[in-house]
Amino acid sequence: ATRPGVKRFIALIFGSLLTCTAQAEPVAVTSRPISSFYRIGFGSTFGPFEWRGGLVLTSDNRHFGGLSGLSLNHSCKDMLAVSDRGHWLKARLAYNGDGALVSISDGEIAPIRNEAGKPYAYKKQSDAEALSPLGKGRYLVAFEQQERVGLFDIGSKGLNAPFKLLRSPKMISEAPKNGEMESIGRLSKGRYGDFNIAISEKYRDSRGDTYGWLWKGSKTIPFTVAQHDDYAITDLAILPDGNVLILERSFSKGSLPGMAIRRFAPSKIEPWGRIEPDLLFEGRVPIYAIDNMEGMAVCTRDGEIRVTIVSDNNFSPPLQSTLLLQFSYRP
Repeated sequence: ATRPGVKRFIALIFGSLLTCTAQAEPVAVTSRPISSFYRIGFGSTFGPFEWRGGLVLTSDNRHFGGLSGLSLNHSCKDMLAVSDRGHWLKARLAYNGDGALVSISDGEIAPIRNEAGKPYAYKKQSDAEALSPLGKGRYLVAFEQQERVGLFDIGSKGLNAPFKLLRSPKMISEAPKNGEMESIGRLSKGRYGDFNIAISEKYRDSRGDTYGWLWKGSKTIPFTVAQHDDYAITDLAILPDGNVLILERSFSKGSLPGMAIRRFAPSKIEPWGRIEPDLLFEGRVPIYAIDNMEGMAVCTRDGEIRVTIVSDNNFSPPLQSTLLLQFSYRP
């Protein structure tokens, strides 16, 4: 077995090498349009959602894939994503005259950096699972395995921005490994304005419901979200009215891939209380173009609220795909 001191020396040398070589770099991303969210069926509306186009994304860059968190700003054109192998993906989205998503360009990829400004040396350190904008180019990122929440000032430091630790509830560390946090955001309105919100993937209470947390400073409010079938919560996004959308995925050997989107008002959260969100959409392969759906973002374009969802291909093409799906949303 390797001695602990030798392990630390190897990690230090490896981290130094990464610092010297790993920089932001252009990445060529190819996009193939998805003509319809339906694979079997016809129509463009799905509950409160209306299809606004989709893309299958591919790249020869070995760091491309594993997209787990998503953010879109500026008329839904500027895209930022994080991967569960510790990379940023920045790109520009384009739309046609009808407002439909048609292509992606200006790709840039870079390692996520630690507090010292160095790329992470190990997968368990860099497992970024959720991304949420705070405004002025600042973003929250939630990490699994070594569970923590970081603040990144991309606006002033670009993709080289270092990690800044943000206080988070101790209870998150009690969750099953690799199931701690898959979603994060900051509420903007109502009784919990300026509170952070996170929901776990696999941390459940005795009745099987999923734990979530509101927190601000040292104040934490635990709650649970009702569990449905074999779905797991993989992301959340804050709507302009302050309500919360949650993305759920079903992805296992025993069932066809599925996706659900639910909504709840954070004002209904009470300490240790249970939230039963409203179901807005639920569907599965082969009827819909669904894969391992993990990231969700809300933005505004052409006077519409747009909801964009990305899948994690687990770095396993062609068995899994990176899908980017976009819908308009009418409350």
